[in-house]
Amino acid sequence: MGLLASYVVALALVSTPAARRLLSTLDPKSFGLLCALAAMPGLLALYHQGDSLAEGEGLPWLTASLPDRLRLEHTPSIAPPLLSADRPQSFWVHAPSSKNVGVRFGSGARLITAQPLGGALFRVDYDPRRHGLPNPSDGPLEVTIMADGHRHRRTMHAATPLAHPRWFCLSPSGSLAATVSEETDTLVVLSERAVVARIATEDGPVDCAFVDDAHLIVSHRYNHALAWIELPSKRITHHLDVGAGQGRLAMSPDHSLLAVALDGSALALVDVSRRRIQQRLALDATPEWLSFGTTRNTLIISSRQDAKLRRLRSGARGHFSQDTALSLGRPAVTMARGHDGQHVIVATTDYRPSGRPQLGNHFIQDQLLTVDVEEMRVTRRLLTARRSERQAKPGDVDRGLSPMGVFDSAQGTLMAFAGSDEVWRLANTSDEPDIMDLERTDMHAPHGVIALANRTLLVSSPAYGSIGVLAPGAVTPRVVHVAANNTTLLHENRAALQRRIGEHGFYEGTRSGISCQSCHMHGDSDDAGYNLGDHRLVPTLSVRGLLGTSPYLRDGTYPRVADLDGVAQHLYRGYLHVRGGRGATLEAYIYALPRMHVEPQPEALARQRKGRVAFEKAGCAQCHSYPAFTNLGQVPVQALFPDEARTQPAGEMLDVPSLLSVAKTPPYLNDGRAKNLEEVLGRWNKHNLHGNTQSLSKREHADLIVFLSSL
Repeated sequence: MGLLASYVVALALVSTPAARRLLSTLDPKSFGLLCALAAMPGLLALYHQGDSLAEGEGLPWLTASLPDRLRLEHTPSIAPPLLSADRPQSFWVHAPSSKNVGVRFGSGARLITAQPLGGALFRVDYDPRRHGLPNPSDGPLEVTIMADGHRHRRTMHAATPLAHPRWFCLSPSGSLAATVSEETDTLVVLSERAVVARIATEDGPVDCAFVDDAHLIVSHRYNHALAWIELPSKRITHHLDVGAGQGRLAMSPDHSLLAVALDGSALALVDVSRRRIQQRLALDATPEWLSFGTTRNTLIISSRQDAKLRRLRSGARGHFSQDTALSLGRPAVTMARGHDGQHVIVATTDYRPSGRPQLGNHFIQDQLLTVDVEEMRVTRRLLTARRSERQAKPGDVDRGLSPMGVFDSAQGTLMAFAGSDEVWRLANTSDEPDIMDLERTDMHAPHGVIALANRTLLVSSPAYGSIGVLAPGAVTPRVVHVAANNTTLLHENRAALQRRIGEHGFYEGTRSGISCQSCHMHGDSDDAGYNLGDHRLVPTLSVRGLLGTSPYLRDGTYPRVADLDGVAQHLYRGYLHVRGGRGATLEAYIYALPRMHVEPQPEALARQRKGRVAFEKAGCAQCHSYPAFTNLGQVPVQALFPDEARTQPAGEMLDVPSLLSVAKTPPYLNDGRAKNLEEVLGRWNKHNLHGNTQSLSKREHADLIVFLSSL
């Protein structure tokens, strides 16, 4: 207001006869310089106060979305704008009129040759193990795009994750435990004293399992081989190719058979002593958590996709097949084998045996289920979300939120709660836990918990890169830092510290008992349907790869991720702890989550190129434009799906999502009615408004699916 008043006064002064005579004597150059000087205070104010001015005028999208649009339209352009230094990633370059493109990520990095797909579109496959880490490793990253010999400089964002120790595996004697850090390709082995060994693994370790007290097996997300690791020598001694996308492991009680979860709805059973695949089994859903029963002949599998537990049995020849299934209604957040193998313990955000979802707005009811393996039924149900004397008002909850880790022994059950920074000890005959509060330690948002044979407890905090060691009888854990602590990050890497605080906020519960993690499981979708306030079910979206794709949510109503903090503060009673800058730190964490990786398929390159032609022929590129495969716009529901618009609020808009990693994020469309890409382009496009797919031949349609699946 003061600046505006100054301009009004200045305008009045220059309107006087004396001022007009003086201005008329100036030559054009001097007059232009005077105008520039007069405009400078206003331009500086706009630069420094642009966000608040846009907020006041109800136009925050102006400062949030406009830079993203300009970045994508400034060709040659590259997407996504985030480079995460812990995994292979693919980038897309839109370089009109160019035939040869290469990209260099940071100063001193190697130039990576891009693969042309036609239509000025190029793909760049980056692997930090082959191409080197970005420089700088965190923050703005200068990228060089070489297009037909011409150098173009662009700015991306680099993020190098810190160590994240997660769930534990236990040695046969119970004297050792181990965990992996997928972000830093490390296996960490611990005893009751401290860290015994830190061993380098292959790319993206997901889980580990002890063969005996001297040997472990590690699965990997970005490597096709399981790795046998020998503890005395701290080296990998053997590999076994079981395929890409390895997940959780389960070792049979006699340590002779290893179950390996694989992407693409598959399971591998490995003969441990012979180091060979005994059976590869196709399933009707992707396995996630695995647990053997009392013997190696029974295996329990949880699946996020359909929120079921499946029981597999092996026949006379030792081959497994599905025996029966139990519907949970919501997927297992975590699962642990009971100490005797007669039951499994499952943590979930709700239990709906009928399979019909709860219609409460964002309904969450954190709980633990005990499932009898032989009868495949729930025999015990423990609601964990509780109230304590710390609650701010009636109805608030501040205990037992977001159960993340479970370990069962003859002495009872241990549970780690990421939402409320707690570890519970629960005796087998009691529902009243002994609670260990980790609030004042560097052990926030705990994930893994396990007890050694001498009853020493180990607790992991992925967000803070730490492991707590609690000796029998001790009250507070001794903290072992696998990653740098907060004090170090404050002085050396504030960007990483901001992400760490934001990650804690992502898992932290609100006083209504819900956290970001409750639905967006570890940044991905929990594949469940929720009522978001209008009494219809919509599936959870992944929050990975959001940087540079403003605005957000299905209707594009939020220009910044930080704005979503207001939803938690006002609709869900705020968080358990009051912290300043929560929206900014949460945004920093989410913006550093890369999209799920789609492994390159060089053998399918010819079909991908044909699919790209079909993509443009069907008009898909009009909205899902290169290189981000979105124009960052919104479209009325009526314009695409007139039938569905009749049952939805009038004038509802749909945000145009990016198609990068689309094959990894089913189901599709605004209500999840399309189970796969074929349904998106066929069954649910009967009006031919969501792309002119009816113009495609069967072959072109198939090529288009191949192209979309490669993004």
